[in-house]
Amino acid sequence: MFDVLIRNGLVLDGTGRPAFRADVGLLGKRIDSVGKLEGATAARVIDAQNLVIAPGFIDIHTHADIELIAHPRIESKTMQGVTTEVFSNCGLGFAPVSSEKALSLQRRYLKGLFGDGNGLDWSWKSMREFLDRFRVGIACNMAYLVPHGALRVSAMGWQDRPATSDEIKVMDRLLKEAFESGAWGLTTGLFYRPMNSATSGECVVLSQTVARHEGFLGIHLRDYQVRLMESLDESFQISRESGVRLQVSHLQAPGKLNKGRSMGEQLMQRIETARKEGLDVLCDLYPYTAGCTMLASLLPSWVTAGEVGEAVSFLRDPHYRDRICQHLQELSYLDFSEMFLCGFRAGKNRSLEGLRMTEIARECNQSVPAAICELLASEEMQIAYVLHQCSEEDLRTILEHPTLMIGSDAVHLEGTVHPRVFGTYPRVLAEYVRRQSLFSLEEAIRKMSSMPAERLGLRDRGYVRPGLVADLVLFNPATVQDLATYENPRQYPAGIPYVLVNGTLVKDLDRHTGALPGEVLIR
Repeated sequence: MFDVLIRNGLVLDGTGRPAFRADVGLLGKRIDSVGKLEGATAARVIDAQNLVIAPGFIDIHTHADIELIAHPRIESKTMQGVTTEVFSNCGLGFAPVSSEKALSLQRRYLKGLFGDGNGLDWSWKSMREFLDRFRVGIACNMAYLVPHGALRVSAMGWQDRPATSDEIKVMDRLLKEAFESGAWGLTTGLFYRPMNSATSGECVVLSQTVARHEGFLGIHLRDYQVRLMESLDESFQISRESGVRLQVSHLQAPGKLNKGRSMGEQLMQRIETARKEGLDVLCDLYPYTAGCTMLASLLPSWVTAGEVGEAVSFLRDPHYRDRICQHLQELSYLDFSEMFLCGFRAGKNRSLEGLRMTEIARECNQSVPAAICELLASEEMQIAYVLHQCSEEDLRTILEHPTLMIGSDAVHLEGTVHPRVFGTYPRVLAEYVRRQSLFSLEEAIRKMSSMPAERLGLRDRGYVRPGLVADLVLFNPATVQDLATYENPRQYPAGIPYVLVNGTLVKDLDRHTGALPGEVLIR
């Protein structure tokens, strides 16, 4: 007698080996049996005749920090088969912090991605206190990575300079305490404030602590545009000097850098060379040619060196605005006709959602840089943008590489969002397995389940195997389909009728059950 019995499904167990037909019996939160279970009964029987039974998808790169507290059902992810969210990524996050002021600095700067979190209890300091916010009930599991940005503002505020040795010691102490509370790794974003002032040496010291705790370093490279290869080499050097396992975040190849051999091929060759040298390097990416981040990240560093109010003052001052516009005009890698703004919070600007930046400028009767300044000031820096910058050829080259696992990089904005928030995992199955045959279905499941589980160090998830936790997704390989588009991104996918987290159904046919069986996973 099982609690749940899944009959006659095609099991893809996460190892990458060929699928096999079997029944799967669950007792409590775990998989009890996999095989031909004739005569077995259960409180709930699911007919999986035309369905694949796979491990639940583990999203190695998410930004669900506040979304999962504010909306614990997190339908955008559970409805597409995600059973574990891994955050904070890119060094952008909110714990641990040393003071209320440090947390306030992070909150104000990151509003454009995470929102205000109005109504939430923001009184935490330690990582343990922060994780308690999730223990009241969430639909999926979560694993926490320590954000470098929170460590930095805790040690030295918002100062735009390299850290002193004493300040690095403060960061390192907070990092050690976080690992003692169950963190799985450290992330940094050397492109973003306040981490863009960090030296490689600072990252090495912190990464040594990560290595001693057997975690990994997730890194948003310092520059994905003009100095992409140099920035990738910097990440290798940090890994080489510290011994840390390296996870290169959302490894895209901007199309404008393509010369001769594709940039995607050059990037993956660099990864292979580093691995041959003995470095433990893997990477992640979402299946789209466009990325998404906060618009304020394009501003010169002197504008964002202070708090948000100071930056808004610069944007509204005609003298400083001219300097900012000149800076934006000189960002040669930006194609404003391929940039779309999203995540507006001021009602008066909502009509601009989803428009190209060039269209917005015409509507406002301004140059593109002037329109950016005006909107950033009006929204108090709380805007994000979507930018198409990677060729389909390079995307395919990176996605199919054996060192690449899938990560959505989902940013949960108000209003229009990037379609990856709702469609990442079904898009891999529909577009790159069924239509393009870029890799096998077995390999796709490996990239979305066991590979991220092993990167984290999860020992009881990521596979369909007796004794492991029953995080499972059932989908129809012939009909699974992402429906989220850039124009209409808030659409749940088709062809994924069942999702189970810790043995409990969170998606039952076309509805979210409302169940909140997720756990805070502690290393």
